[in-house]
Amino acid sequence: MKKKIMLMSKHLLMLFCFFISTSNSIFAQQIDSEQVKAAYIYNFIKHVSWQNENNKQQFVVGVYGDDIFAALLNKTLAKRVIRNKPIKVIVIKNIEAGKQTDLFFTAANTNTEIADIAAILRSSSTLLITDNSIDKHNVMINLVNDVENSAIDFEVNKSNIVFEGLVMSAELLLSGGTELQVATLYRETELALQVIRAREARLNQKLTDQENQISSAKEKLNTLNKNLTQQEKMAGKRQQELNILKIDTEQQQRSIKTKELQLQQVATQLKVAKKNLENQQSSVVNKEQENRAMAEKILTNKDILQRQQQQISFQGMQLNKKNEELENREERIDKQRLYLIVMASFLTLLVLISGLVVVLFVKNRQTTRTLTRTLENLQKMQKQLIQSEKMASLGTLTAGVAHEINTPLGIAVTSTSTALESTLKIRKNFETGNLTRTAMQHYFSGMEKASNLNTNALERVIELLNNFKQVAADQMVGEEREIDLVSYIEEVMSTLSAEMKRFRVSYQYSGESELKITTIPGALAQVLTNLVTNALKHAFENKAQGNIAINLTKTQDGHVVIVFKDDGHGMTQHVLDNIFEPFFTTKRNSGGTGLGMNIVYNIICQKLKGNIKIKSKLTLGSSFHITLPIKLKANT
Repeated sequence: MKKKIMLMSKHLLMLFCFFISTSNSIFAQQIDSEQVKAAYIYNFIKHVSWQNENNKQQFVVGVYGDDIFAALLNKTLAKRVIRNKPIKVIVIKNIEAGKQTDLFFTAANTNTEIADIAAILRSSSTLLITDNSIDKHNVMINLVNDVENSAIDFEVNKSNIVFEGLVMSAELLLSGGTELQVATLYRETELALQVIRAREARLNQKLTDQENQISSAKEKLNTLNKNLTQQEKMAGKRQQELNILKIDTEQQQRSIKTKELQLQQVATQLKVAKKNLENQQSSVVNKEQENRAMAEKILTNKDILQRQQQQISFQGMQLNKKNEELENREERIDKQRLYLIVMASFLTLLVLISGLVVVLFVKNRQTTRTLTRTLENLQKMQKQLIQSEKMASLGTLTAGVAHEINTPLGIAVTSTSTALESTLKIRKNFETGNLTRTAMQHYFSGMEKASNLNTNALERVIELLNNFKQVAADQMVGEEREIDLVSYIEEVMSTLSAEMKRFRVSYQYSGESELKITTIPGALAQVLTNLVTNALKHAFENKAQGNIAINLTKTQDGHVVIVFKDDGHGMTQHVLDNIFEPFFTTKRNSGGTGLGMNIVYNIICQKLKGNIKIKSKLTLGSSFHITLPIKLKANT
């Protein structure tokens, strides 16, 4: 069901009442569309309840995509209080940071990112406010420009608000809002799902086609594997045939050697036959026939010999290759010999070094004495550096107090000079006879205000000087006494307020309202000074602004826990592991000595008999947990 209540008179009356309550500078301006949006945001916070609202210290409003509107909204809501909680406006650059806000406003120029913003903020109990968004599914409250009536309305997607665990009052729609119909949103969702289903069907068809292509490719691959297996079998058969041919060749070589022996025997027989030719004339014919037969055999044997010579040439080439391999082996042997020579030289050098070590061991006593004297000198230098750090922290306190004193003194000088001018003017009118009763009343009223300003300013100067005097005396004397820890922390932090203002760092205290302990106040003041100085130099470097918070709690075992926390850059694991080491610093080239946190550790653990632990992550800040005894035991 869609209902729209357009009661313009009530709408304008609500806006008029809201801007009456803001500062005079804002009331003096024309009520434009940006101020109307600011008024709506104020009413959204007023009519929406959060689950963990009782645990909130303030309502945090994040503005994304419009820094100018963020400044206007901050100026408008700076002094507003809803359900006893102030409103803080911050500029959002990273959407992830929006999870820490209670209300997230996204400008019209970021409407293309609404779906992503809603997905990131989901389940974070954050109320999402959009400006003229056409994405009705992801919005919670959407501001809409009504061109016809020259007004700004808003639409409410109640289902998204309920999903985040937020509770919306019924009066919210009566201020000019429109509740989006669930049936319309459901129909739009169904249409979107139909488009997604059609796209999914097309993707499934493509997936089926790709699977068919993969199946055909697998079949081709199987065919290729079968062919490869057959070729491997044929190659094995050919290898076997080559082995058989090799065996036949070796047998032929052995037969050739046998025939060579036979030829030698035939040659011997020929010599014997020549000698017997003269005596055996009758057998010449038979011998000639035998010789012819032998000649034919010789020709045949020559062919065989030529083939054997070719084989011998081939074997000679193989022998040459083996000779080359032997030469390579000789080169390796030479390298191994060189390695042995180097090892022998190394062993010789090792023996010489051993002798040198013996000589150096003899001189070790003299070196030890020299190092002992050097260590004593270093300890003296360390004590001097610690004293320098102590004086530096006192100098920081002095500079802070001097700066703080300038402000009330300036007020006193200004009010005094104004009173003097008024007195001279009244005196002139008195001398000329133009003095009236009204002028005297204005004069007395102005003098009364000037006197009050002077009194308050000078009392502030006295308070600052007393605080500084007490803190400075405690640091110089270093004696233990009973103090109200809450008041003392406030005194020390007040002397450091000027330095914190210079870095645009604010300070908040929470915890016990009064807590008496017996400790060494000067040492505690130096710890707090070093922690603040360390945070200003490292945690808030290159940051536009920052926050320091101190929480004080009392434990049941007779101790007090001081938690010093900042929202600065945080520390790496390497810095956490070495932060208490002496002379460890990340500002070596900027004048850092590396003794600040070492002094803090030594004061807490040795002088104050307590302990300190640190928790820190990059971009999330750091927290120092200091545990001190309520009554400091005297050193034995």
